[in-house]
Amino acid sequence: MTPILFWKKFTDLFLLLTLLSAFPLSGYAAILDCRPGVESVLDHALILEDMDRSLTPTEVAALPVGQFYTHRSSLPDWALTRSAIWLRFELGNTQTQPCSRWLTVGEPRLENIQVFLQHNETRTRLQAGSAYPLDDWSVAARQPRFRLDVPPGESLQVLVRVVSNSVMLVNPKLWDDSTLLSKVAKDQLIDGMTLGFILLMVSVALIIGVVIRSRLLLLHALVVLCYSGFTMAVNGYLFYWPALLPWSREIVAGLSAVSYLLIYFLLYTLLRLDSLHRWLNAAFLLYALITVIVLLQGIVGNFIWSLEKFDVLRFGYYILVPIALLISLYQRVRLSWLAWLLCTLLSLQGLHWLWMQFQNLAWTDDVDQYSLQSGFFFVFLLLCTLTFEALQLRRREHTAQDELIALQQAEHERLESQVEKRTSQLRESLNARSSLLGRISHDLRSPLSSIISYAQESRASSSKEYLERIERHARQQLAMLDDLVEFSRTELQQIELSLAPGYLFGFLYEIEEEGRFLAQRRNNELRCELADDLPTVVNADFQQLRRVLINLLNNAAKFTRNGTIILQVETLAPAKQDSGLRFAVRDSGPGFPVGKSHQMLEAFQRGNNSVGVEGYGLGLSIVAELLKQMDSELQIQSTPGSGSSLSFELELSFASEEELDSLFLESHTLGVHGEGYRIILVDDIALTRAFLGDLLMGYGFDVTAVETAEEALSYLADEPADLMITDQLMPGTNGWALLREVRQKHPKLPVMLYSSIPPRPPIEHQDLSFDTTLLKPASTEKLLDSIQAFCRHISR
Repeated sequence: MTPILFWKKFTDLFLLLTLLSAFPLSGYAAILDCRPGVESVLDHALILEDMDRSLTPTEVAALPVGQFYTHRSSLPDWALTRSAIWLRFELGNTQTQPCSRWLTVGEPRLENIQVFLQHNETRTRLQAGSAYPLDDWSVAARQPRFRLDVPPGESLQVLVRVVSNSVMLVNPKLWDDSTLLSKVAKDQLIDGMTLGFILLMVSVALIIGVVIRSRLLLLHALVVLCYSGFTMAVNGYLFYWPALLPWSREIVAGLSAVSYLLIYFLLYTLLRLDSLHRWLNAAFLLYALITVIVLLQGIVGNFIWSLEKFDVLRFGYYILVPIALLISLYQRVRLSWLAWLLCTLLSLQGLHWLWMQFQNLAWTDDVDQYSLQSGFFFVFLLLCTLTFEALQLRRREHTAQDELIALQQAEHERLESQVEKRTSQLRESLNARSSLLGRISHDLRSPLSSIISYAQESRASSSKEYLERIERHARQQLAMLDDLVEFSRTELQQIELSLAPGYLFGFLYEIEEEGRFLAQRRNNELRCELADDLPTVVNADFQQLRRVLINLLNNAAKFTRNGTIILQVETLAPAKQDSGLRFAVRDSGPGFPVGKSHQMLEAFQRGNNSVGVEGYGLGLSIVAELLKQMDSELQIQSTPGSGSSLSFELELSFASEEELDSLFLESHTLGVHGEGYRIILVDDIALTRAFLGDLLMGYGFDVTAVETAEEALSYLADEPADLMITDQLMPGTNGWALLREVRQKHPKLPVMLYSSIPPRPPIEHQDLSFDTTLLKPASTEKLLDSIQAFCRHISR
């Protein structure tokens, strides 16, 4: 050993002994020396628990060593504590140059860190943590750190006070500048790569989940996103949003609650809890709600209490998930491999958590379960979910392709069969039309020949019989032409329904008159059976409905001789806005086999019993096509020898008389002179009073229109009238009560009923009857003729 080296060692030893002797009664632990790199402080520090957080730095500095713990002694479990933890140590500098070191106390989640530096008689206070505004921190950094400067040959007494409502992860270390810089750069690189990878995976999962509409993938991505936000808040990343630092606990508790709620919905979907026992789903839901409530308690209540209870509750998923899998096996509910993988990973995680509990790791062992890297567990599951959904999508694609091929094959076979069937039908149709030309030439020439013959004979006779025969044959030929034209339209499906409001009873009365004429050609009797609860005014295409009913009545009349034809109209289940009506035409004709009903609906097809019957076989074909356009269908019931029944049902919406364009059918009338005749018109419908009043006044009648029976009686008490026209259904006093009053007080006054329904006297007025009755809409000719007939009998 050289003399220079010997004296240097001697000087260092002397200086160290001097420093040790300078504080013989300080009570501090062994002095830390300013060494390069990183050094743990716990091996040299004294540890104290301040249970009521009342000790001051001066009091802690004066306490004897016996009241402190050391790192090597048995430390209490302070992982979650309401106490303040004090650390006391001394940093010495045996070098000849000033020494600067950085002190880090623990994890960034520590809320309140205070460092007191005692040098000679000067004490300096440093602070950091979310309990303080960022401007009050000693150094603005994500992980709080404090700079310690020690002059050469001196020492620095250090007191550290830590208070936190989160896990007390305290592990103080001393760093030199280069080592700390390398550590910070490494941590930032790892955290940046971790967050970048997680956000990339979450973004991809969210986009794919939205595109393929996968609830499982969306829920999993949201779980990873919320958990990543939770770990960022725990690891001090709110440092970059200073305004949120005071809300660290609330943000951590809120994100934890949302994460656990999303985990419940994720497990509900993945484990198919809706297919398992209800009590199991209730257990999962109850567990999730209790956990969320406990976590939210950390926002409004005691945060430490919330963490303590949550530390026990979180073990519940490690029990419930395996139970759910066992029950699914028992109930034979098939779960995906992803559910089994989740169960396996959760079981391993639960065993690891139990192992850590049995290890009884101290709060100083620097074990952080909520680092950013802990999110890789959920990211791995997210990758598995993406793989699962990709496989499911691929499987569905293959299944769809197989089904498409099968459908194409079936469609090809169907088209071949359809082409063959249509070819056969076309061949039959061509044959039928060939024979049709011969029938048309005869059927059209026969009425024309008769018309010419009758016209020639009428020249030599003044009888109207020839004119009636000419008109009848002309109408017969016109009906045949109408059928042919209508058939050409129905083949091309050119029928356009035109719905309009109209009087149902008036329409059916016209059908009855035309049907009675058709029935009488073969000495048949027509009977109409109309239900009493039929609606008064409905919206319908009355022109097409007339064609349907006339064709059915004509068909029944052609095949029935000396029999009975019944037209029946009844309501189905009543409704508030629509009325279902059932129309039926029954006859006592020869009937036909039920198996022939489909053939009867085809164009140019006629039954075996149609020999000698006029027509081309178009009537029922036209009816079927018209009903199809009306969303209805012709029902055929027939028994050979017992007649036939053809019926259909229609849904017709209600209408009101105010919606009608006219209340009567326009026709030309001559010889009506109403001058000098006074008519009183009673109707609660303003439109009826206006239209009918204008018509009568146009022919010279003096018309007084009133709305109620009371007004009519009041008018008659003052002024005489020649005729009263009234409706039977009116609010207050109805038409029948008005008729009784008129019969009693004005017995010579004739009363005409002009109503939308046939006369229906109430029980108390069964003995009454109107002088004449017309159904709306009557023709102006018939209406005026009836009024004129009353006027002729009035003596002046």
